[in-house]
Amino acid sequence: MPTAVAISCIPHPTSFAKVEKAVSAQRAVAQNDAGHIKWDRVTLAIIQANGVYGRISRLPNGQMICSYDLSGKVWVRHSRDEGKTWHEPIFVADWPHGILTNAELLPLRDGTLLCFYNARPRKATGEAHAFAIGMARSTDGGKSWQAPATLYTAGTEFSNGCWEPVAIQLPTGEVQMFFANENPYRTTAEQEITLMRSHDGARTWSAPETVSFRAGSRDGMPVPIVLRDGQGIAMAIEDNGMSGNFKPVIVWTSAKDNWRSGVVDAKSTRRWSALQSRLPSSVYDGAPYLRQMASGETILSFQRSDNGDLKFARMVVATGDAQARHFRNLSHPFPHTAGKSQLWNSLFVKNKDTITAISQTEINGVSGIWSIDGRMVREAASITR
Repeated sequence: MPTAVAISCIPHPTSFAKVEKAVSAQRAVAQNDAGHIKWDRVTLAIIQANGVYGRISRLPNGQMICSYDLSGKVWVRHSRDEGKTWHEPIFVADWPHGILTNAELLPLRDGTLLCFYNARPRKATGEAHAFAIGMARSTDGGKSWQAPATLYTAGTEFSNGCWEPVAIQLPTGEVQMFFANENPYRTTAEQEITLMRSHDGARTWSAPETVSFRAGSRDGMPVPIVLRDGQGIAMAIEDNGMSGNFKPVIVWTSAKDNWRSGVVDAKSTRRWSALQSRLPSSVYDGAPYLRQMASGETILSFQRSDNGDLKFARMVVATGDAQARHFRNLSHPFPHTAGKSQLWNSLFVKNKDTITAISQTEINGVSGIWSIDGRMVREAASITR
């Protein structure tokens, strides 16, 4: 409820007008009535040549840290100048039976840094090793890493694997780790989003639970955020059950419910299409990533291919409201290089007005993980494709 304020005198009508104008402006920002992003090509920077799947987080000391995989191993690099340059790579983890990929970072409030990743076994090794979700822990801001632990084990075949772990920490301290999971569906091509919880700083974990599943389809690539002002948890996923090709979808739970009222299925009111404009079924808009600005706007990225071919996918960023709805004002952060895709993208909120886009692409003949900064502009903007 709003806080009651005693009024000791009657303001001049002009003062009322000023107050109402200020309140209206604040509402416009909170609802993202017209925010769009202007990208600054001067800030283009290479984080890691030949790197894959880059993700950036902020450490308590103010440094930025980026996780990625290279040659089947997980690494991190630090930046002390807001991403202009990056220090030497630091090894996190590898696996003798296959590759590690899909690394995601989570700085905990106690200073611990967690790195989640996906283990994928090699084929034809003569041994049956399983797909798995693993985690490494650092207590010194990513300078060194403890021996990794396996949190979940799926099947040994690509068709019953597990993928793309990501985690958040709630205000209560609970850590939630989500991942895409084919393991429960051994006789179909279906896939769900699975949740595991920890209440002791990611030392022990609950049994896996299904939070999102559309029968006959594939919910994938989850990216959750804790919405500001107690508005619950919103999670972007890719969903191929809405129009025949992957599109970004939001699944949601209230802070009070915390995913306990059952699976978010196809008929649930807690599942909705992210984009304000509907697109043809042939358009592929997969691999979403979700973040929220301090002023309330939610920012969504995805990789778009008009003909569904990943070779032609390009990173797109859209702005939404404070409830992760009505994403629009689409923009392309990175310059287009003919024949070069922009894949497995992510976002990082650098400050109150700046969002950083990260992509695995080729620019100026250099392939790898690239970044670029964009500034939130809160004025009228047209929707573009």
